[in-house]
Amino acid sequence: MPELGRYALFLAGASAFYTAGIGAWNYRAQSARLKESTRGAAVAIALALTFAVLVLEYLMVAGDYQVQAVYNHTDRALPLLFKMGALWGGDAGSVLFWGWILSLYTAFAAWRSWPRENRMTPLAVPILASLLVFFTGMSNLVVNPFRMVPGNPVNGAGLDPLLQNLVMTIHPPAMYIGLIGMAVPAAYLIAALWTRMPSVEWVPVIRRWMLFSWMFLSAAIILGGMWAYMELGWGGYWEWDPVENASLMPWLAATAFLHALQIEERRGMFRWWTALLGISSFLLTLVGTYITRSGVLKNSVHSFTGTGVGPYFVGLFWTAAAGALIVLVLRRDQLRDKMALTTAFSKEGIYLLINMLFASLAAVVLVGTFYPVISKAVLGTTVVLTVHFFNSLSVPIFLVLVLMLGAAPVIGWRAARLRQVVRRLGVPWAVGLAAGVLAYTQGFHTVLQCGGVGVSVFAAASMVQELYRAARARRRSGTPGWMLALYETVNNNRRRYGGYTAHLAFLIIVLGVVGSHTNNLAMTTTLRPGQQIAMRGYRMMYRGLGTSSHGGYQLLDARLDVERGGRVVREDPGLEFFRGSAQPVATVAIDSGVMEDLYLVLEGTPGHQAATIQIFVNPMVSWIWIGMYVLVAGTLLAMGAPPHGDAALVRAWEFTGEDTQRRGRSILAAAHGRSGHD
Repeated sequence: MPELGRYALFLAGASAFYTAGIGAWNYRAQSARLKESTRGAAVAIALALTFAVLVLEYLMVAGDYQVQAVYNHTDRALPLLFKMGALWGGDAGSVLFWGWILSLYTAFAAWRSWPRENRMTPLAVPILASLLVFFTGMSNLVVNPFRMVPGNPVNGAGLDPLLQNLVMTIHPPAMYIGLIGMAVPAAYLIAALWTRMPSVEWVPVIRRWMLFSWMFLSAAIILGGMWAYMELGWGGYWEWDPVENASLMPWLAATAFLHALQIEERRGMFRWWTALLGISSFLLTLVGTYITRSGVLKNSVHSFTGTGVGPYFVGLFWTAAAGALIVLVLRRDQLRDKMALTTAFSKEGIYLLINMLFASLAAVVLVGTFYPVISKAVLGTTVVLTVHFFNSLSVPIFLVLVLMLGAAPVIGWRAARLRQVVRRLGVPWAVGLAAGVLAYTQGFHTVLQCGGVGVSVFAAASMVQELYRAARARRRSGTPGWMLALYETVNNNRRRYGGYTAHLAFLIIVLGVVGSHTNNLAMTTTLRPGQQIAMRGYRMMYRGLGTSSHGGYQLLDARLDVERGGRVVREDPGLEFFRGSAQPVATVAIDSGVMEDLYLVLEGTPGHQAATIQIFVNPMVSWIWIGMYVLVAGTLLAMGAPPHGDAALVRAWEFTGEDTQRRGRSILAAAHGRSGHD
């Protein structure tokens, strides 16, 4: 079987070379035979890599420990689900998995997108195939996943116990789908610039590709926080770890890019900026891969740092950056703005500010993450920036972003009237102020805490108000009933209200983050059997220690009866002792609720059945996980919009006189569920 996997990798590498070379030649020759050959070769890469992945999965499930990737990351006792997830547990499997996901993207573009976008795709596919040359080359020459180990081992080293978690089995594939997907809109953007395609044609295509990748990356980042919360036993979910930052940076750039696309589509402005954001989203995925795989940053809790593929990704980064820069310079005439920004008090100005804030956040995270390397090179000593650095710079920026999200829906294009904006924001401001006051009475006593709640509720109220106004306009136009009016409003403008839903999800997450840092409680206590402890409405009775054997580990747990409001539940925080591991792994017990979690960690056992337990009361953490589901729903709603419907509206709008525009505002509002400012 390993030989079959190696043959599949070789075939994938050869097909990648062929697709990149023949695809580039076909772009010049415009040959129907070469076109079909390129499309077939792109599919062949995906089929070969799919076969290689299935072979490696089979070897892991079957336990062929003569294969190094299997030996390093599985053992006999490992459950089936984690054996399958061990595929991406190390360099060899993760590079193969990366190439496989990219090959699926490339095959889809070649087979399904080529007939629809027959100007960009013939160039985008060879660009993506060039990336596949790198990944298949890595799998064939550097980190061969089918490399054999000497001897005839009968068992493997096993998977890191921290990774034996259901969320961690889901998190990496979601992360890969999101990060690798950033390559596709970047390739299409380069192709659009090179072919001099009008933005009205390429923006809808690139937006859909980016939305898909952005959705998975967003979910993956939150799933990573969920894993840290469930598995690491420190009561938190985000610590500005280098590996966490590695995924956040491309997310920030991609979020800015999605907002910049609206200015490009509507106004044809800030085109250099839009192009740079699109390319940077992909380049930052390579930076993130370098962070996670090079070991250059030692201050990470993630166990898969310190591997040997980092330098190769540095080379790929500079090659991709140089190629993109050449295209941007050669096609700089395509990046001239159609019109200038006449006033900052307009939707264009607000969107530009939002873009700058996201870019500033990405810069803060990038510099802060690499500061240990920078300080070592400049000062001769390694300086690791603390959580305080990231929080003190990022929190104010995030709050201004939230404020802009609330103001943007009511501010018109070209120029806005201050009096009208103030009038339309009156109700949202009143709701936000009331929420801030209510938060103060509930223990949110700092300016940032009360301000965070108030501004978030203001932004949410602003979006809800715009939905209400659009539904009211539809009712006045003859739609019977509010529910039908709301449905038609959202359904006829899924992109707009999908975006609103994603923004509301972001606000839910912000409220969860603010709330989780307010009135949280932490204490450590040692209990003996029969002892009770009461705190913040919880009464806990300690029953004693228990032990049990499981496949691959021994479990020692503390058994507590937790009572609150007449409800009694059994919670068993414990320690898992794995074979070959010197450190036990905490099994966290979480009694999760909408407004707060009771979070229990067994810290140690001093003897005589006593247990030392860390007790946390974490408010509103569940809001972060809820926000993830709402965000995915909003993104799917936006992706379900007709790809060219809004673009046609923009073209008609730009060539319509101002008087006609004003007369048509109410009609457009009723037809598309929009306010008169959009």
